[in-house]
Parts: sequence; C-alpha cells; structure tokens
Amino acid sequence: MATKRLKGVILSVEDTLVNSGNLEAGVFSEVKKLMSFFNLRGIQPVLLSNRKWTATDNEGNRRDLYYLLEEHFADLVIFTPQRDAKVPYKPSSAATQYVLDQMKWESNEVVCIGSSEDDMRTAVNGKMLFLRATWYSNNTDYGFEFGEPKELARFIDTLCLREHFWSHEIKDGDFEYYALAPFSTYKEEFRKYSENGRAAAKFGQGEVDFWLGALVTSMYFTGIHQCIDFIAAYPGHKAGVGNEKMNDDLVTFGKCFNKGYLHNLIERHTTATKSQTARREGKVFDHHNQLNTIKLNKLPTKNYGKAYKQAPLRRGKRVLLVDDICTKGWSLEAARKYVEATGAKTVMVTWLKTINTDIETIGETPEFDPYRASTFTNIPSGKRYGYHAYHVDGAASFELGDQLQQYIDWDWPN
Repeated sequence: MATKRLKGVILSVEDTLVNSGNLEAGVFSEVKKLMSFFNLRGIQPVLLSNRKWTATDNEGNRRDLYYLLEEHFADLVIFTPQRDAKVPYKPSSAATQYVLDQMKWESNEVVCIGSSEDDMRTAVNGKMLFLRATWYSNNTDYGFEFGEPKELARFIDTLCLREHFWSHEIKDGDFEYYALAPFSTYKEEFRKYSENGRAAAKFGQGEVDFWLGALVTSMYFTGIHQCIDFIAAYPGHKAGVGNEKMNDDLVTFGKCFNKGYLHNLIERHTTATKSQTARREGKVFDHHNQLNTIKLNKLPTKNYGKAYKQAPLRRGKRVLLVDDICTKGWSLEAARKYVEATGAKTVMVTWLKTINTDIETIGETPEFDPYRASTFTNIPSGKRYGYHAYHVDGAASFELGDQLQQYIDWDWPN
C-alpha cells in the first residue's frame, strides 16, 4: 500500500462554508481563516454542491453564492451541475469520482468536510474520511466532529500532513502489524510523548483525541482502511468487552468507510493477570494469560446497532485489531489466533511499541472453537520478530513528538 499525502479537501456549502446563505453570519470570519490555512499549506479547496444558492453581499444585495465565494476565495474550485451538467449529483459515488478525476487525486489524498446526512453519505460513497463541521449547526452523528474551524485546522495541520506514519511495520504472510512510534518513559527522546500516550490509553488523560486521530490518519493515508472488513479493539485486562477510550472514534472511523466496528467481538471472559502482578507474585507469565482469558462473540453487534444474525467472520474477511501499547504482542497475537480459527485474517495496529522488545508470536494450537472459552496448556512460542529489524522509520517518533507538542500549543499560523 503506497502512502499518500493530503492534496485537497471537498467542502459542502450549507452549515459548512456559510449558514443560511449569509456570508457575514456566525463564524464566517473563522471559516475565512480556515480557507487561508488551506492556501498556506498547499491544500486545494473544492466545493461540491447540487443546487443553486444565493447569498446577501455586503451591500445587502442577493447574488449567486458561487460567485461571491469565488470573490472571497480565489483558489476555490467549484463543481456543481448548476454550472456544468456533466457533474453528477451528490451523494452518489460518481460525484466524488468526477472531482477526483478532474483534480487527478486518489480518494485517500482527500478529506470531505460537511455537516449533513447528505454530506456524510457523499463521503462514505466516495470512501473518504468525513470531518463533520458543527460550528453552524449539529445535523448528524456521523463523522469526526469539529466544533470550530480552528479545531479542524489543527487536526489537519498536526495529523494529516505528517510524513512518517508508522515506526514499525511487519508484513510476513498472514502476520501484519503496525505501530505509530516506540514507547519508553526512560529514554529522553521518547519520554514525553510516551507518558502522554500511556496516560491517554490507561486513564483517559493526556491528549486522547491526538492519539486516536494519529491512528486514524495513519490508517487512512497508508490505505489500511481499504483492505479491512471489520474493526475490533482489544479489551483491557478486566473481564468485559471493548475499549472505552477507543470505542467512539473507532466506530466513527468504521462508519466513514462502511466497515463494521464490533465492540464486543473479543470478550475477556476472565480477568487476566497483570504483568506487574505476576512479577511481584513470582508467577509464570506468558501468552497463555491472554489465550485462556478471551473468546470471540459469534454474533457481535455492528456499530452499536443490531447484532448479526449469522457469524460475520469467515474466510475472505479481514479484521483490524487495535490496541494501545504493545510489548511482546501477546494480546493481539492471541486475538489473531482466535480470529484465524474462524477462517478470517487480521491486520494489527497499536499506538506505541515498547523499545528493544521483540514481538513473540504464539505457536501452533490444536483445533479449537473460537467462540467458547478454552484452556490451553503447553502452547509453544512461535516466530520472533526482532525489534530493530522491523523498526523501519526512526523519524516517526521525532515527528510524532513534535506534532503532539504542536497539537497542544496550536494556533492559527501567521
């Protein structure tokens, strides 16, 4: 999968650029800053609209909105069947494909910015990340929400324009794993962002939105979203399902691309022993701790809606498995074993990867029912992936640390 960079944004009109056709209403001054930001960062703004719009100019006259917007934003490119009958109507996939063809873009070189159900469907049909503008009005629950143009600009500036999306990559047959950056609270160059990431993952503190945004944008611009069917978060060590820190953003990410977020696919049926507790009590601690405390739900719930009537996991399907911090990889590796017992395959991603620690896979298991609790014994370790051999981009950690600080301090650029 080739990594892409953000080249353009596809914007809607109503409650995104303007409100009720009034260019001076509400936060239009902030919208103008957003458009200037796009220009400053070399991002091409495109307007995609179905119908005719009018607006009041500074002299109180009603005029064609498209011409008024072009007067305000010289670099804005407008696509509408009101001007060109060749432009397909939203929300069809043909509408966004027409824009992509004309601009010579690919779908994950663009994000859609809108506010309505129709805007959401346009983005979903076009397989594009949907950023939901709520600064004029909150019209739908879909998409990643931004309450003011400044928040959206910060998201794009610090997360969408990165050049180094994964520090670790392993692609070896059916084993596929990615991590944003190394984790260490002792090594100075990793410490600050690692402490923030751990606080976000374990306690909901730090910059949770930054970490989830970094994960989402990395998956989007490297095309991982294009090769998955379902998304599941690995549960914490306590009995239960899902991951309360990740659930909301992962279901939003899934809905953007019509992928099912299965929050209760992986069930922790028995509380697992924490590694710190095992060390303190002198207990043997290995991959059995994960294998023997999870199982799959045969009929999980899609996007917190209805439960499936037939098992969705089967041969030909692929599940994105998400966790926060990976040490030896036993958690996601146990989940991979269960998913593969259904015939499906996996892609595994984590926020961070503990430094100088190899990933240890789990060896061959006897045939088992992934939908029932199992007690495994004497399952050997499998292949080992050396930390340094798969640390493919040393610049990723430095960029992520810089972008985290910029995210915290962000203001409109001069």
